[in-house]
Amino acid sequence: MEKNLPFVSLSVADKGYNKLVIPFLGKLDDGNVFKNIIILLLTVLAIGLLLGGIYLSFDGLFGDSGFVKSYISNDYLSGGKKAGAVVGLILGFAISILTAWALFSVLKKRTEQMKVIEYDYLLSFIFVKTLPKLILVIGELLFILFLYAGILQIIATLVGSFVYAPLSEYPTLLLSIFPGMEVFSGLAPQQIFGDYENFGEYMKIGVMSIAGAFLLLIAFYIYKEIYNYILKLVTNLISFLPKFAIPLAIRKREEN
Repeated sequence: MEKNLPFVSLSVADKGYNKLVIPFLGKLDDGNVFKNIIILLLTVLAIGLLLGGIYLSFDGLFGDSGFVKSYISNDYLSGGKKAGAVVGLILGFAISILTAWALFSVLKKRTEQMKVIEYDYLLSFIFVKTLPKLILVIGELLFILFLYAGILQIIATLVGSFVYAPLSEYPTLLLSIFPGMEVFSGLAPQQIFGDYENFGEYMKIGVMSIAGAFLLLIAFYIYKEIYNYILKLVTNLISFLPKFAIPLAIRKREEN
């Protein structure tokens, strides 16, 4: 056991020093602290997607602006559309809960895969090994959300009314993080609604959202390749930079 305090030996200080300080510094040196922080944040985010999705699914049901009061318990809709909204509420709620679970499951699995990534140094771990995987993970999450919106839009078209879709606003929010990806934002409907008078038009919106989900997933794989290419260019540029050094020469004169 290493001694902690100078001149004296205090058992409590020595034990704390050897059990807490030295192991922590060792984890800093081998990178486990930084790696564990990133893994912890992703784990918390995965749980947040699950609990947040469940919360939003319940929160949007009731209240003055809730789905029940807006489309079912008032006279805003006719009898047929109100019956369709009831079906849309049941299916939309179930699919929203299922979507929250799917988002959690994807991020949880990807986080577990990141745990086995070998840590060499911080910049490499973050920019070379972690960020490309995060780009793909966000693409996979957006794929699920676009698929969710498209399926609910098709259901809304079939029932000819509103469908409960509390998670439909989030694809646009996630897309805004990535420059250039805003072009896909119009493919996911935010207000899920159907009408038999425009059956073909509303069905086309749902099909386009589902097709957009696959196109978006491909786009994020391309986005990852572009990121890796730019990263390689930057790395090569840095390697070509001249290395500056101040030569020091110590000359010794020997007298005969």
